[in-house]
Amino acid sequence: MWCNGILCGPVLLIWTFIRGDLKTTIDFPYLFSPGFLVILLFSCILAFFLNYSIFLNTTLNSALTQTICGNMKDLFTIGFGWIIFGGLPFDFWNVIGQFLGFTGSGLYAYFKLIGK
Repeated sequence: MWCNGILCGPVLLIWTFIRGDLKTTIDFPYLFSPGFLVILLFSCILAFFLNYSIFLNTTLNSALTQTICGNMKDLFTIGFGWIIFGGLPFDFWNVIGQFLGFTGSGLYAYFKLIGK
């Protein structure tokens, strides 16, 4: 991942300069306020632990297991989003798609645990 950052960082910096996003970021009024810096620090810490847990999960298991875990996370996120925030059309095909994804992920996890 560090190679990706090294390769993409300069390109992203030039792109943000061309689009004017770099100036907008520098002119952000709360850029150096303690509250913003604390939230930014916690966001970076969470990103670090997320990347570390993905790396550890892939190392100890397999890339397929990591993919299934990601699908399970997405299913729960979408499910909670339906319940808490709404806004997504609640129709037959959405429910079937969520059910099939959840069932497939659950069956994979079950058979992975029993060793078949």
